[in-house]
Amino acid sequence: HDRVFLDDACTDVLHLSGAAKRLTQTRGSYEVWAKRRAEQKLAWERDKARREAQIDKLEEYAGHGFRYGGSYSQIAKMKMKERQADKLRAETEDLADEYAALVEDVELPITLASADEEEATSMQNLVSLLDVSFRYSADDPFLFEHADFAIHPRSRVVLVGENGNGKTTLVKLIVGDLEPSAGQIRRSSRVRVALVNQHHADQIDLALTPLDFMRRTFPGDGSYDHDLRLRSHLASCGLTGADPDLQNVPALALSGGQRSRVCLAAVSYRKPHVLV
Repeated sequence: HDRVFLDDACTDVLHLSGAAKRLTQTRGSYEVWAKRRAEQKLAWERDKARREAQIDKLEEYAGHGFRYGGSYSQIAKMKMKERQADKLRAETEDLADEYAALVEDVELPITLASADEEEATSMQNLVSLLDVSFRYSADDPFLFEHADFAIHPRSRVVLVGENGNGKTTLVKLIVGDLEPSAGQIRRSSRVRVALVNQHHADQIDLALTPLDFMRRTFPGDGSYDHDLRLRSHLASCGLTGADPDLQNVPALALSGGQRSRVCLAAVSYRKPHVLV
């Protein structure tokens, strides 16, 4: 969700932690919660570093006498230091869930594959609308008339407008799901267009893992190298293959955001020239 909207709308933040199995409440806006959470994470990391330094120092002292010998009192003291190190280590392990809860919702980077820039540039206009008008039937008013614009390889376009003004209709015209009532739409014969919408995640087979979904969608030659490419592409979209292994978890157990990443991985695998 938009963070400006969250800050304007929220008076409290409820955070559900999957790692700590706990629901916590923070009074204030999303920005207040995020800042406090970052401070908690920094404090925990400093405390962890302090504990690890203490453990290293205690273990070094505890092992000294066993390497070089020592009196009974020295060895007793060294064993005490060893017990102290074990206690600190156990306390650190007990707090592991706390740290996991602080980092579990970190934003994962996502890299969408796109067409080769030189190839795309050679096409000039990828999609062009020439004097396009559209309405759904002869009895309906035109949603828009005499639209002229082109999508170039370097275009970054955002559609804005109130509900019902034709944004989705215009997208469908661009990708070829609708034909204009008047005018012409030209697409390069080599252009690859991919569409991602809010309902794509609902179309995933929930019984399949992300990796199995990609294998079924892009069977390739079935080789080990092809499998590695699929794994690498999923990882670039934020679906890690280890710690945690999200690539081999059934989609039913993934969050809505993670399923959306599977969809983004699928639509970007063919390296589209236009991603809508």
